[in-house]
Amino acid sequence: MWIKLAMPLCTAAILMMWCIFGRDRKTIPVVTAEPPEGLDPLEMEYAQIATISDRGIYAMILYWVSKGYLELLREGDRVGVRKLRELSDDAEDHEKFLFDRMFRRSGILWLDQFPPEVSEHKGELGDRVAERFKGPDAVVENDTMKTTLSAIFLMIAVIFAVEVSMTDHILLPLVLGAVLLAALVFLQNGALGFRSKYDRFEIIAGSVGIMIALTGHILLLRSAGAVFTLVFAICFLICIPCILFMERRVNNRLYGQIVGFREFIRTAEWDKLRVLSEENPDYGMDILPYAMLFNMGTEWTKKFEYRTIYTAVEKIEEMQASP
Repeated sequence: MWIKLAMPLCTAAILMMWCIFGRDRKTIPVVTAEPPEGLDPLEMEYAQIATISDRGIYAMILYWVSKGYLELLREGDRVGVRKLRELSDDAEDHEKFLFDRMFRRSGILWLDQFPPEVSEHKGELGDRVAERFKGPDAVVENDTMKTTLSAIFLMIAVIFAVEVSMTDHILLPLVLGAVLLAALVFLQNGALGFRSKYDRFEIIAGSVGIMIALTGHILLLRSAGAVFTLVFAICFLICIPCILFMERRVNNRLYGQIVGFREFIRTAEWDKLRVLSEENPDYGMDILPYAMLFNMGTEWTKKFEYRTIYTAVEKIEEMQASP
């Protein structure tokens, strides 16, 4: 019966889509002791994952502290910042946008009480950062979303057709298809960042949704035979990662510099850091926001013995790690 071939053919089509649109070219790391091309933390995060997370915003706050626009405050276990001066006129548009949203109500911001203007406009902030990566500087393929959605709807449509043809149910396949769609959207959003508690929630919720959908499909199709059900489950599990990683990185040169910079922060010996600090006394503080972005802020402050800022960085990383 031809319908039994539908799922293997769908899997082959999605695999082909991934090979054409999703498979990254090999990245060659270029080790560097400075941020590539003068990227600020938000731009560097976008260049890595094509989106903006809470960690990128926290790193941007430390970036402004290092530039003298803000100063850190501590009140018991709370960590905050006070605005010292306005951004310079030549600051990037996304910097001005975030800075304005952060300090619209007050000149002091406690990090455990982020103003809603920041969270509510994170999407717009990401769009403004994306302006830095247009044309030949694009981070990922421009048609990624269209391709991903095409793969998702192809998979759901084929599953629905198989189940309607081989069972007497229509409503249950519709419900399971909706669960699968929601789960894939959650996984897509979470897998891009995986930087904050909200990303982790999306990944967990998406994974649970995928397992619920797969279990429901298997229970519906078990009457069709063990071999067919096994083939269906295998094809289902092959399609999921192909859909999730349908996004192909196109700016490999810049990404290689970021990977090399991250590796330098992770492995740099004190002798090398001391030489860099002699050339630039502010080197440690200048690089700290990027170490924070790479989840290595506490290690970096320990290397430089920044006792005045270590507790603040540790607190921020605890906030990011808390469920």
